[in-house]
Parts: sequence; C-alpha cells; structure tokens
Amino acid sequence: MKKIVLIALIALSATCQNKTSINADSPVLEIDARVIGDKLPVDGCGAHLWLNIISPSSDSRTFMRLPTEATRKLMDNVIKAEIAAQPPGALWMGSKDVRIRYRETKQMATLLCGWNTKQELKAVEILAITPQ
Repeated sequence: MKKIVLIALIALSATCQNKTSINADSPVLEIDARVIGDKLPVDGCGAHLWLNIISPSSDSRTFMRLPTEATRKLMDNVIKAEIAAQPPGALWMGSKDVRIRYRETKQMATLLCGWNTKQELKAVEILAITPQ
C-alpha cells in the first residue's frame, strides 16, 4: 500500500507546474513524448526527452530535448516513479510515454553519453508532464 501511495504522490508532483520559469516569448505546446531513462551505466546516454513520438503531421522526426535546470525535477519525478515500481535492487533504464506541455527556450544543454561523448540539445521548459 505504501508503494502505491508513493507512486501516486510522485505522479501527482510530476504534473505540477513551475510557474516561475515560464518563458512568455514562446508558445505553449502540448504533445505526446517519451522520457528516456539514464542509460549511462551501459554506455548509452543520460536521461532525456523524445518529443514528437506520435505526429499527426507529415513531420515524423523525433526531437531529443533536455529540460531546463528549473524544470528538470518534473522529468526526474517520472523517472523516480518508474524506479519505485521496479523490484528492489533492479536498475531501470527504460522509457515512459508521457503527455507534456512545454515551451521551447533559446537555451542549449549538454547530454552526457557513454565513452565521455556529449551532445548539445535544445532545452525546453516543462510546464506539465503526465505519465500515460
């Protein structure tokens, strides 16, 4: 029972908005996305987002993004909920489909990957993120 309550609280906090970091210059977008867990232990990349996983338009490209530092906690809460749902001691490096409301920013962020490689990705401000 405690595990269910913990997961519910984490999921609820993942949908909260961080109103102090909203960038009014960019429009608010809402889209299906995927949170990718931290795969650095197996020479993959750190946790990040894939946007546009199901596109109603002719543009079917997937866009990798990182959240801004101010909104990273919202993505991390989704990851923590997935980790809590695993058996004790299990390492979760999977992915979770989500619905995300966000704004593009002019910021760039560094995604760390295996073998000390780095990718520069655009950063987005997460306004809300809801697991599906």
